[in-house]
Amino acid sequence: MARRTAAALWRWSDGGALPVMIDASSCAHGLHTDVAGSLEGEARERFEQIEILDSIAWVHDRLLPRLEIGARAARVAVHPTCSAGHLGLTGRLVAIAERLAEEVTVPVSTTCCGMAGDRGMLHPELPASALRDVDRELGGRHFDACVSSNRTCEIGLEQETGRPYASFVLLLEELTRR
Repeated sequence: MARRTAAALWRWSDGGALPVMIDASSCAHGLHTDVAGSLEGEARERFEQIEILDSIAWVHDRLLPRLEIGARAARVAVHPTCSAGHLGLTGRLVAIAERLAEEVTVPVSTTCCGMAGDRGMLHPELPASALRDVDRELGGRHFDACVSSNRTCEIGLEQETGRPYASFVLLLEELTRR
């Protein structure tokens, strides 16, 4: 599967000429670690020529500096995923949120959502345990948006906190259209 994925990315990137942006941090992390670590020879050489960007890096480094954000949200809660942490992108996600909102809250108890890909859907006790303190920490506070960088994490967060979590990219898109 790693070889097939690498071959498809090679085609889609026009032989490494175009960067590939991944909108789920766990997938970007998997490409950087699992796929890259499974390849050998020519497949590995080609794969190393492909620039794979997590959506956080793409927005922070390339898109945000060129955008004008007219309106800002008052308060935003941010859940940095464990994959974003492994990729060293947590600070950039928070920096993006700080451009989008007057007040940014990253719960101290936010470490991992417990979804483990899709396992949390089959074993709801995983996200329930991992997120048990997040809802209490957010308390009765109102947030204009609750954001993250991985849809399965957002699903787990919604289920456990009762708050609508969505990609930070959707908030960015909304605020640049106002």
